[in-house]
Amino acid sequence: MRCRWIWAFLAATGLLVTGCSAFVDQDQVQITPEAGLTLEPGHPVGQTFVASHAGLCGVEVWLEAGPSAQEEIHLHLRASPQAGQDLASAVLPLAQITAPGFYRLSFAPLRESHGHYYYAFLEVAGGEPIQVGAGPGETYLDGALYYDHVPLDTQMVFRLVYDPRWMLVDLGRAAVDGLGLLSMAGLLYVVPGWALFVWLWRGDRLSWAERLGIAAGLSLALYPLLFLWTDLVGLHMGPLYAWLPTVGGLVALVWRYLRWRPRRSRETLQRWVRSDALWPDLALLAVMGMVFGVRLLAVRTLNAPMWGDSYQHTMIAQLLVDHGGLFDSWEPYAELQTFTYHFGFHAAVAAFRWLVGCETAQCVIWVGQILNGLAVVVLYPLAVRVSGHRWAGVGAVLAAGLLSPMPMFYVNWGRYTQLAGQAILPTAVLLTWSAMEARRRRWRLIVMACIAVGGLALTHYRVLVFYGFFVLAWVLLALRRTTWRRTLSRVIGLGTGVAVLFLPWFVHTFAGTMVRFFGSKLTTSPDQLSSFARQYNTIGDLTLYLGMVGWLLLVVAVAAGLWRRQRGVLLMSLWWFLLLIATNPDWLHLPGSGTISNFALFIAAYIPAGVLLGNLLARLVARLGSRTSISALVALVLVAGGWAGVRARVRDVRPSPHTLVTRPDLRAANWIQKNTPEDARFLIGSFFSGNMVVGCDGGWWLPLLARRANTVPPLNYGMEGKPWPGYRKWVSEPTRQIQEAGLDDRTTLALLSDRGITHVYIGQQQGRVNYEGPEVLDPRALLSSAHYRPVYHQDRVWVFEVVR
Repeated sequence: MRCRWIWAFLAATGLLVTGCSAFVDQDQVQITPEAGLTLEPGHPVGQTFVASHAGLCGVEVWLEAGPSAQEEIHLHLRASPQAGQDLASAVLPLAQITAPGFYRLSFAPLRESHGHYYYAFLEVAGGEPIQVGAGPGETYLDGALYYDHVPLDTQMVFRLVYDPRWMLVDLGRAAVDGLGLLSMAGLLYVVPGWALFVWLWRGDRLSWAERLGIAAGLSLALYPLLFLWTDLVGLHMGPLYAWLPTVGGLVALVWRYLRWRPRRSRETLQRWVRSDALWPDLALLAVMGMVFGVRLLAVRTLNAPMWGDSYQHTMIAQLLVDHGGLFDSWEPYAELQTFTYHFGFHAAVAAFRWLVGCETAQCVIWVGQILNGLAVVVLYPLAVRVSGHRWAGVGAVLAAGLLSPMPMFYVNWGRYTQLAGQAILPTAVLLTWSAMEARRRRWRLIVMACIAVGGLALTHYRVLVFYGFFVLAWVLLALRRTTWRRTLSRVIGLGTGVAVLFLPWFVHTFAGTMVRFFGSKLTTSPDQLSSFARQYNTIGDLTLYLGMVGWLLLVVAVAAGLWRRQRGVLLMSLWWFLLLIATNPDWLHLPGSGTISNFALFIAAYIPAGVLLGNLLARLVARLGSRTSISALVALVLVAGGWAGVRARVRDVRPSPHTLVTRPDLRAANWIQKNTPEDARFLIGSFFSGNMVVGCDGGWWLPLLARRANTVPPLNYGMEGKPWPGYRKWVSEPTRQIQEAGLDDRTTLALLSDRGITHVYIGQQQGRVNYEGPEVLDPRALLSSAHYRPVYHQDRVWVFEVVR
């Protein structure tokens, strides 16, 4: 429901043009007849909600009244169920309710309503009872239906009405804010790499778009290296991690272009306008605008990053900020005592927070979406290298950024670390490819390749494996053209540089269980795989990763490239074929299944798909000819295709099944922080995912949101150093005990007492995020027990105190 902004924009624009007065959103329209409530005198019926746009000017409610009704329904809009003052009010004569359906109660537009939490309730002075439509509690994320100002586990059937003028003003402000975020991101994630590139690159002259892609990959690789090597000498620089690369990069660029003159820039612009690069570059700019625009606007009302992975990523980023650099202890948020996880994404988030100043959870959302766009932009130089044409780069960015569900869909899973690694991977591949095939050893190129690969190694271990198979594919093809000694010497030279950069962290990972984890995967034979491991490594529905038309065109692109004997197409195809085999070694009766999962591989399929489909596009354009009219027409077609892709990508963001933290959870966390002791410990909803316990609603986030301990640490507890022997079993015990014996069992109560658990938290999603098993924490069971006392109930969120 949060991702309908594009339809809102189109509707608001159309309404303004045609002179119509309002845009009606589809907030909660699922009706269950048996869930409906009766509105009668002295018993108001209300609903809490969060406005998705500015200009809120009415509420439409599903109503049914008798034919002789003569009274009026009064609507009161307030800031919360506890507020005593109306923000707005409206009246609806019951005589207007002639048939069951939606009826509007209008009021003056609230210009700043976007993102605000409200409580609207209906009351009637007399007359016959009126039926108010309602639906299941899980159908709306950010509120609940209230009866007599008491929340129920159900939702009113309602639609919010907005003034299109203020909607467009708000979307305009959002666009300006987005440009500001992208400007800050450019300083952090482009400028340092661009400075490195212009000082170290001595090869062929590259276009601005190729430089942009390489600069983004180099910049993202730089931050984890900086964090690691300053930590080795005992330096934790805090905000300087953001400011030094940015300011240093700007100074280096100014020094490099010290002889720049406006006249030369004017001449360059004139040559560009008359060149064949004009239309591909214009198309690229339009496509890039849509790529970043849809990513930023689609998440602007998220309360926190989605899915379970986001919790650990936000905690790691917060710990980097708290410590001003790398850390070992996860306290005060968790009991873990080592840190061996890859941290490139978290370093980028910490740098962004130091530069921009927003909350860490919000920074994770913004940086995740910015990197989602950069992961597409970095394909441009690789596609041009494979094809030799600019149109290939435009096609790669279009295909991966707007026509493929991946990587846009990553936001639902919080798959940010793999995404960050894949934002570096194409740059690492391109620089390695260039360094390996240079006629003579070029140390500047090797240095850039080492930085890119070293940063990749610290950003995502599995994506580093992806890179390793590219090197293997290149070696297999290179041995046909040159001697093995020259090939081996270049691989060893580059590998030595990367090893020097990564070795300190590799040694450090032995403090945790990361190496043992990968070792166990690599030595597990196919016969020893558990049913869970086999199910986890299934490929699944291919259309989740790329549309069926995309897969068919990819086959055509590979076949056409191989038919034309394009070495770049052969290299890309061999690389990903080797990765597919490595992901499924059991096909060859070899051990190692699960080291790379099919899921991790196929959600990265946009990389070869984008590059190879871009190459196919370039070949088709070349056959059409190089006339300006043809180029202009191709550009227009691609931009139109990109706009169609925007509409499809909006539907990729799906908060309802993936969101742990909702607005009611944030309100509850604020209450907890003010009304519970600092040593309070919360039992939260959880379930077993394999042999690990994970959270399943907003209670998992309490250590970050309310600074209160809970019973489920972040997922890393399976790999990091434990605070005491048997910690993993200790974490699992409450979940197992409650599932087997229930909350009122004497052993369960003794366990809660021994653990110092003082409260129970049930979130807005009520333990149903990624979990469909039997309920673990049921508010009805807790209400009927003498051992638990409710102390907070707003919307669908409950907090119970454990009665000793």
